Amino acid sequence: MNPNAIKSLVKGYTNNDYMCTVCIQAKHRQKFIKVPVKRTTKPFQLVHSDVCGPFSTLTFGDNRYYILFIDDYTRYTSVWLLPNKKAETCTSAYQSFQPRVDAMGYVIKQFRCDNGQQEYDNKNF
Repeated sequence: MNPNAIKSLVKGYTNNDYMCTVCIQAKHRQKFIKVPVKRTTKPFQLVHSDVCGPFSTLTFGDNRYYILFIDDYTRYTSVWLLPNKKAETCTSAYQSFQPRVDAMGYVIKQFRCDNGQQEYDNKNF
């Protein structure tokens, strides 16, 4: 803080132009060490998923949400419109997505999501 601002807040404060180590450290930016993320080497080894919504405007089929399935290797993205984000609805969308992947000749080995409370029920998946 500016010493004049501190004087107005703290009675008896005198500015001695000394900066404590905490003040100096607080003004420095944290250095982030970027570690490269290991990518998958084959299609559909890892599929990312998330549910987005609700949206104020309904689609033609009265859907307010959508779910994304994104392949980590190819970035192949599949979007499914959903009327709600209940676990049963998301599971049925996944069960519609999986045969498409099987038809392409691949097997989903890992599935990554944010474990939303209502979205992904581990019992059904």
